[in-house]
Amino acid sequence: MNVVYSSSDSYAPIAGVSICSLLKNNTDADEINIYMIDNNISAENKQRFENLANEYKRNIIFIPQPDLNKQAGVDIEVGRWNISTFFRLFLCTILPDDIDRCIYLDCDTVIRHSLKDLWELDLGDKIVAAVDDCRSDRYKTELGLPTDSTYTNNGVLLIDLGSWRKMNVEKDFLEFIIKHNGDITYVDQGVLNGVLAKRNLVMPIHTKYDAMTIFFDFNFKDLLKVRRPEHHLSEQEYNEAVGDPYIIHYTSCFMSGTRPWNENNNHPFKDDYLKYKSISPWRDFPQYPDDRKGSKKAMTKVCNIMPKGMMIAGISLVHSKLYPMVRSFKGKRQG
Repeated sequence: MNVVYSSSDSYAPIAGVSICSLLKNNTDADEINIYMIDNNISAENKQRFENLANEYKRNIIFIPQPDLNKQAGVDIEVGRWNISTFFRLFLCTILPDDIDRCIYLDCDTVIRHSLKDLWELDLGDKIVAAVDDCRSDRYKTELGLPTDSTYTNNGVLLIDLGSWRKMNVEKDFLEFIIKHNGDITYVDQGVLNGVLAKRNLVMPIHTKYDAMTIFFDFNFKDLLKVRRPEHHLSEQEYNEAVGDPYIIHYTSCFMSGTRPWNENNNHPFKDDYLKYKSISPWRDFPQYPDDRKGSKKAMTKVCNIMPKGMMIAGISLVHSKLYPMVRSFKGKRQG
């Protein structure tokens, strides 16, 4: 099994917890090779990663980060994200040529079960598998996608690298980035969907493989009201994902505000994060303070004290209509 992460030094303790959970719950794998795209990770943290991999008799390989701005020929707009979020789009170049398949995992994940079934998934005529992001169709139309196409989250990806190389998708990704002047809604996620979903090359998989925070912050009916997805998961799939997730993706969410590595977090699966942290080489690292900007803290507070129906209606309007509308208008002006 080939698993890819991308981390900066500041995110290394969080990535380390994820890797610890991966190794602990995948002892059934004959082999695990972890490829860490190195965004200036310190020698001290690299040693911790190596010690962790050695403990489980697995391999970890550090790979220098590419210069994506140089490759693209434009300054890529990453907003509140890190440039490393784009690296997963260029794994054909980054990884050794003899690797034909990999699982890409965001650092802010915890793996609770074996990934054997995901790793061995038959992709058929698709070249990547991911979980539906539960968004309104406006996020698709902004990218020039038909409303019946997929729109998936990039936090967990099963990638057929052999097909990516044959189709030269990196060239298509670069052209898409350049066309949008490096400014794409949800950065690399917009690129992957804008290029591969448009060609019907993405396979949606069960939400349990990428259970995002918003799925825990809202029940099924309220989730649909907030996100207004025209094509969405079933209530049964939702219940399976939040009841027994295979991969928890601790994404940020306006409702809960913080994440399990922050003090006073209330995620229902925060104890999973803390459990794996306690057996990782970063066990003695203190929890991070809630260092969000005052406006972010205020938004979380207001959302939690507002009448529920009013809050859902307001957030739904912003996220499912206004934000993608503004982004689409901005894209047309740039074009």
